[in-house]
Amino acid sequence: MTETFIRKDTWPDPPEVPPADGIEIITMRLDQLDDIVNIENESFPTPWSRDAFVYDLTKNELAHYWTLTLDGIIIGYAGIWLVGNIAHITTICVSERFRKKGVGKWLLLKVMDIGSNLGAQRFTLEVSETNEVALSLYKSVGFREVGRRVNYYQEIGEDALVMWTGEPPYET
Repeated sequence: MTETFIRKDTWPDPPEVPPADGIEIITMRLDQLDDIVNIENESFPTPWSRDAFVYDLTKNELAHYWTLTLDGIIIGYAGIWLVGNIAHITTICVSERFRKKGVGKWLLLKVMDIGSNLGAQRFTLEVSETNEVALSLYKSVGFREVGRRVNYYQEIGEDALVMWTGEPPYET
């Protein structure tokens, strides 16, 4: 018997075919963290630590993380915390040489699809107010800016914009 989940919000389905031959999304493993942390450090002014990933992969029962590979080589990753029927996208990143090729959007939509199959009916996230590429991506799949967390990225002195899928009410 197949279970169907009803999602409260709508977002585009991921394309059935990945943006390049050989791309797969798999459950993140601890032995992948060297490559993941390297991509993280190259991509963000306030990167997550290895310990943060280890904690989520080994102790956080709310956490679900995936690795994006191309012919077995790690090119990206994403994660959510699933709290009830709300999925908080904690991180998403694609290696620089694979950006602007549809890979990030495909990864985001795949994570949202997997999350909805796990029971998520809504998605939320925070994003740096100056990250125009990410803001454009999130808006293109149905996220809306609904609030601001002042000085969320303290190390760089930036606010985070809080985004949600769907219609109000929102939690900020």
